[in-house]
Amino acid sequence: MKSTKKFFLLFIVFTLVISALSACATSSETSNQAELGKLDPNNPTKITFYSYSLAYPTMKAGIEHLIQEFNDTVGKEKGVIVEGVADQSFQQFKADIAAGKQVDVIQHTFSTLDNSKETLGLKAYEDVFPKDELKQHFKGIAPNALELGKIDGKMYGLAFTFSTPIVFINGKLFEEAGLDPNNAPKTWEEVKEYSLKIKEATGKDGFGLAPNNGWTTEGIILSNGGQMLSKDRKEATFANKESIEAIEMWKDLYKNGSHAVGTDTEMPEQFMAGNLGMFITSTALHSGFTKAAEAGGWKLYGAGLPQFGDKPSVPVNSGSALAVRPDSAEKNAAVWEFIKYVTGNEGYTIITSEVGYLPLRTGLADDPNYLKDFVDKNPLYKINLKQLEQMHPVAIWPGEYATESTSIFTDAIVKAVSTDAEVAETLTEAENQINDMIN
Repeated sequence: MKSTKKFFLLFIVFTLVISALSACATSSETSNQAELGKLDPNNPTKITFYSYSLAYPTMKAGIEHLIQEFNDTVGKEKGVIVEGVADQSFQQFKADIAAGKQVDVIQHTFSTLDNSKETLGLKAYEDVFPKDELKQHFKGIAPNALELGKIDGKMYGLAFTFSTPIVFINGKLFEEAGLDPNNAPKTWEEVKEYSLKIKEATGKDGFGLAPNNGWTTEGIILSNGGQMLSKDRKEATFANKESIEAIEMWKDLYKNGSHAVGTDTEMPEQFMAGNLGMFITSTALHSGFTKAAEAGGWKLYGAGLPQFGDKPSVPVNSGSALAVRPDSAEKNAAVWEFIKYVTGNEGYTIITSEVGYLPLRTGLADDPNYLKDFVDKNPLYKINLKQLEQMHPVAIWPGEYATESTSIFTDAIVKAVSTDAEVAETLTEAENQINDMIN
């Protein structure tokens, strides 16, 4: 009897302990959940949005419209006012953070995201916004796009203005060279063949890709089976055999006499003037190219990133992510309302039709209430939307030396492609320089 009673008492104690531990775990889990403060339409919360697009004439009007539409609709209803801050140098937000100014949302490049995470107090989305609301909002966004701003499994930037590389084609120069602009080159060998024919027939350059472009270069390397970084992002790996072969192919194109010479700001001018047969760049230039073609009396065509032989091409993304750093539950709520709007149906309709970037809610391209008419009139966007399926995230360089790593890589490509420098030696030297910094 005593044994039974003792066992019963022990069972009760055990049950109470388990219950207490469970309560603590539940309490801890709850405390770790992001909290959204209460917003007041009569006393709106002000947040700042630092945007480099606001500083560029071709994008400024569209981004201003995006902010104003939010302030006039959701912002007015919920109690949020967004102030846009132009950041042409990509550095103003850093200076203002250092000065103690209010910096809540940043249109941030992908390559240096890790650096800002480490030094400028960027917050992971999972830490400041409710997980169930994140899950609901992410429905409809291209799955590949959701992976772009993740570092160590957490999202520090949600893809915002975005594109994959596209081969823009001058239909008139193609036809003068006896080529069909509806039958664009699919491989790099065909790019070489077509560019030489255009040069011979018209005297104008057949192909252009600026060596200092940065992001498209990564797609060329990946398309040949090369790499940029190790999986743990602790080592640069772009001097491998496949990467060297890819850049040697490009160097051959550059040296064959039909490749345009110039920077990423000079080559678009050459293409818009009707003096370049093919030019690889971002969809963001589509609007300007379309107007130039109409004014010049030629038709604009396009194609996806060329491939090496029968290897599928692997385009990477350009553009930006929205990084956040709210400092209170109230700011969490205000920033979240803005994020939801600009990456929602209305936001992406404005971004695509007025700024030129892709709608990461790809279904909008077939929705007559949003972008179907626009995409039907501008079919080149369908090429980019298709490329989302095979897209690879652009490299996010590790932490402290992200800016320096980006510069070293870009400078090495410029040297390897446009000078007589030996490709393997140039890439290896740059890779070692970056790894010495990282380690």
